[in-house]
Amino acid sequence: MIGPVQLGLTAVVFLIIYSMMSINGQSTVHDVIKTRNSERFVVDYDASNNYRRYPLIYNFSKAIPTNWQLTIQNNLSYLDLENAKTVVKIQEPPPSEKFIELAMFSEKTGKFWAAVNTKESGYIKVYEQDRDGWSRDQPIFVAHANNQGLTITNGKRIIVDKLSVNDFIVGSVSIYGKDEVNDANNTNGGTVSFNILFGNPAESPLYYMPLITIIAIGAIVLVLIIRKKRD
Repeated sequence: MIGPVQLGLTAVVFLIIYSMMSINGQSTVHDVIKTRNSERFVVDYDASNNYRRYPLIYNFSKAIPTNWQLTIQNNLSYLDLENAKTVVKIQEPPPSEKFIELAMFSEKTGKFWAAVNTKESGYIKVYEQDRDGWSRDQPIFVAHANNQGLTITNGKRIIVDKLSVNDFIVGSVSIYGKDEVNDANNTNGGTVSFNILFGNPAESPLYYMPLITIIAIGAIVLVLIIRKKRD
């Protein structure tokens, strides 16, 4: 029979461990900014060294339905290993099993994949490239909209375009890197930032920024071509 003293010690140990886990989890997320139509946060590199069963999980302040755009800026420093990677899961609120998964490997290979998991179809990789699959030149871009489906870029170009996933409600983002507990660390510095825009586009001009950027670049290229022809 367990006495009161033993129960008390067990409770104290549990609280200490739980507090340490909470502090460690919170210490890796910072610069959180929330507005009516957006939410931004930054995650430190150590999240990529988490075991897959114990990822860092960032829960959004509210579920984000249907119309949203998420940009991911990966500024992590990877170890010089081919399998060094960061896995990001964009998940629906429970009990839904639906998620979007992105894996960004070190510059050693530049491997990249995008996958979608649904109750109906299971886990399917919708894009995979073993070499030079992604770039830091531009943020990774993931978006979903009514009648448009799912769109994903890899920092260089669109790799998934208007894929139907029967709607997608964003509830959280989880980050990890280790497939097994004893795997080597993946990263040793840097951060990865997330910025999600959502809701009625008319209420948030920033919603149009990706489109505006593309149009601006196109206009600059056109002007340069015209000037070159004149010269």
